[in-house]
Amino acid sequence: MSIVPNLRVSSHEVWVTLLLFVCLLLFAWVNITNPKKIPSLIIGFFRGSPTEEKSITPDSIALFFIFICTAALLVMQTLRFNGIQTRLNHGEEFLLVALILVAYYILKTIVLLVCGTIFQVESNARDYINEIYASSHLAAMGLLPAVIILTFVNNINEDVFEKGILASIALLFVYRTIKMFILMMNRGLSLIYLFLYLCALEIIPLVLLFEYRKGMNF
Repeated sequence: MSIVPNLRVSSHEVWVTLLLFVCLLLFAWVNITNPKKIPSLIIGFFRGSPTEEKSITPDSIALFFIFICTAALLVMQTLRFNGIQTRLNHGEEFLLVALILVAYYILKTIVLLVCGTIFQVESNARDYINEIYASSHLAAMGLLPAVIILTFVNNINEDVFEKGILASIALLFVYRTIKMFILMMNRGLSLIYLFLYLCALEIIPLVLLFEYRKGMNF
């Protein structure tokens, strides 16, 4: 019996295969150069205390790159599955989604740093920023195999699989938000500041995305 891969991407989308291959190489590089990175990231994120990673490192950049690429591909797959078409080709669509994600994270980082400086809670702001990027690194580890399956495997229920991925991301987001909310409250950070931040940069973007998605059904 021979197993022949049935690629979901067409010949002119070979860049998707190359991109996922680069992501796999980067993930392998992170594991080889820093074998304690992944276990410490998982333990640190779920143990109920701030993540210990306090600086930008090559392996953190690699994991964030994997997250952006796989998240953008997942968004493209979700749009295609729901019959939502854009005027862009697939390459342009990928770049647009990836740039939006990067811009969103940069905006959140800048807002948190500025607010931390204004309200003199720089340490708390940096801890929150570290947690935001740690959650993206953790999501990258799950999104990479999930997107590979969505891209190359045909005999799966796409609807169930994609909903499972999105539900897992939502749970990760909720856990991270609740965890940091409790930690910041224990440090004496004002409830008003936390509420305003959650509304401005966490809840409102999700509400707008939901409304946009609902509007595309009509």
